[in-house]
Amino acid sequence: MVRFVLTIVVVLLSCLVLPLSVSAQTSSQKSVLILVDGNTDLKNYAMADGRQLAALLGHFNVRYTLKGVNEYIPGEMKRYDFTFYVGFDIHTEIPKKFTQDVFALDSRVFWLNSGFDDFSRKFPVDKRFGFSVSRPDSLSGFDLVRFGSTSFAKGEPFINIATVTNRKLATVTATAFSSTQKREIPYIITSANLTYIADMPFASAGPADRYILFADMLHDFLGEHHEESHSALIRIEDVGPLDSPDHLREIADLLSA
Repeated sequence: MVRFVLTIVVVLLSCLVLPLSVSAQTSSQKSVLILVDGNTDLKNYAMADGRQLAALLGHFNVRYTLKGVNEYIPGEMKRYDFTFYVGFDIHTEIPKKFTQDVFALDSRVFWLNSGFDDFSRKFPVDKRFGFSVSRPDSLSGFDLVRFGSTSFAKGEPFINIATVTNRKLATVTATAFSSTQKREIPYIITSANLTYIADMPFASAGPADRYILFADMLHDFLGEHHEESHSALIRIEDVGPLDSPDHLREIADLLSA
């Protein structure tokens, strides 16, 4: 008999985690610039992370442009409501034409993962934003992300070590915790127009992963809230042309009960 595996994929952007009392509301379409590490090239692995982010943004009333940061034009982020930078390679030196704008302009910027340590070395980031990033770390075993009283799994041990130097400027929204070292460091930091996420939320994401937190917090990032909805997708796997239609109907009836 064919083995049927029922995989329930929770729709992450349905406000499943964070309590939101704001009702769904009609909002004007916003523009988003997604910049990824490197060039606009299908062979660039960072483009895959950029596309995953773009897929999440499909939940919102936005239009986006996705391209490599190497093709960024000075002042370009001023033409968009939000800019996301998606880091990938820990050895990348980010173009100054982009980091100069992040440092100097008031455009809303969300920085994911790597590259912020390079930014911190070349600009007085700690003075401007009240925090900096010193180095990447994959050996300390950061396996949890904490948001208030809620904890999320962190399947990818890699993280960028961030240090808050001025709590009047920088607010830590979530922390990363190492169960082995009993050590806690900032994971999501917001200061002025900048929000920094200390790893790639898409990496090694599982059903109870910090990816859920990131996806849910996009509502706050973008200022667009929806009514809470506990929707799910249910997929019946390993179904072939020789399977019994009656058996499939039994499964459908069971799920709809």
